[in-house]
Amino acid sequence: MKQVSFSVSPNQVKKFKSLVDPTLQSKVLRNYILNEYELPEDLSIINKGDKQGLKPEKFHFNEYADERVNELVKQVRSSGYVANRSSLMRHALNQLIEKLTTDNGESVYPADREVRHLNFYFEKGTKDVLSEVVTLKDRNATIERFILQEYKPNDHTGEALDKPLEAEQMRVSIDSEAIEKLDKYVDEIKSNSKEEIKGVNRTALMRDVVNQLINKLSHADARKLVAKKRLDRALDQYEEAFGYKVLREHLTQYIDKNDKK
Repeated sequence: MKQVSFSVSPNQVKKFKSLVDPTLQSKVLRNYILNEYELPEDLSIINKGDKQGLKPEKFHFNEYADERVNELVKQVRSSGYVANRSSLMRHALNQLIEKLTTDNGESVYPADREVRHLNFYFEKGTKDVLSEVVTLKDRNATIERFILQEYKPNDHTGEALDKPLEAEQMRVSIDSEAIEKLDKYVDEIKSNSKEEIKGVNRTALMRDVVNQLINKLSHADARKLVAKKRLDRALDQYEEAFGYKVLREHLTQYIDKNDKK
């Protein structure tokens, strides 16, 4: 993590800081740049706007977010338009402010927050897969924003409610509003179901939240990614216990057996 500076409008900064808790501001901005911000169709607007009175504003970015800014600037320039890191961030910040403001003008990240620290149980390997698409420092903010802004429960009659075959614990610290939203979904699912659905609870929905989030950020099936992670770990453990030759022999036997089916 390093400190970066962008020349932005003081009014922009004031609005952004009024919408986001001080402890989350850098996280929210860098995560938006990494996972959601898209260049406009009209690239000329990147360098438009009033440039009077701009002041440097500091944020903490990881190397991925910082490099993403550089890549976006290169894309704009390669298309024949003027852009630099600050002009790009001014546009991105405007888009983020619009996204963070609800229809009634209230913030989806109020400064007056009640953060709850809860433990949830996931299929073993989920944390490793999640860490490949979201940094540890951004994890809680990303999960919280996804619940508040995008998450909708899937059809909870099948795989979504399956208990982990091998569970691992993950601590999630998010605003109480996000937790309350999950609990509301639990009540809705139970009340709208004609038949009793077992296993519908906050933990089950949190597993669904994380699976959907991984699906979105990785553009792949989260359950398959987790299954592969578990398989890789099992193979490593088997090789460590019995050696590579024995592992290879058993894998060959397994492949031969299944090829005959």
